[in-house]
Amino acid sequence: MRTFQFRLHRVLDWYRKKQQIEETRLAERRTALTAIERTIAHLTAERISNDREVLSRAAVPAVDFANLGRYRLRAQRLEAEYTEERQRREQACREQLERVQKAQRQVKLLEKMQERRQQEYTYSSNRELENLAAEGFLATWSVK
Repeated sequence: MRTFQFRLHRVLDWYRKKQQIEETRLAERRTALTAIERTIAHLTAERISNDREVLSRAAVPAVDFANLGRYRLRAQRLEAEYTEERQRREQACREQLERVQKAQRQVKLLEKMQERRQQEYTYSSNRELENLAAEGFLATWSVK
C-alpha cells in the first residue's frame, strides 16, 4: 500500500511562503506607522514644552513672541504633514492586513483540502485492509 501524498503540497508551501511575506510586509508597515506616531507625539511634546518655557518667563521680549509664533506655524505645518503621512500609513496597513487575511484564507483552504484528502485516503486504505482481511478469513473458512 502506498503512502499518502498530497498532490498540491508545493502549492500549499508556496501559499505559506506568500503568507509569511505578507505578514512581514504588514509588520514593516506597522513599524513605519508607529514611527510616524512617535514623531507626531515628540513634535507635540516639544511644542508644548517650548510654549511653557516662553510663557513661564516673567518678562518675554517681543522677539521671543515673534519666534514662538513662527515656531508654532512651522510646528502646525509639520504636524499636518505628519498627520497626512500617518493616514497614508494607516491605509497601507489596512490594505496589507487584507492581503494577509486573503493569504491566510488560501492557506487554510488548502490545509482543509489536505486534511479531507488525508481522511479519504485513511478511510479507503482501512476499507481495503478490511476487504483483504475478510477475503483471507473467507478463504480459510471455505477450505475447511
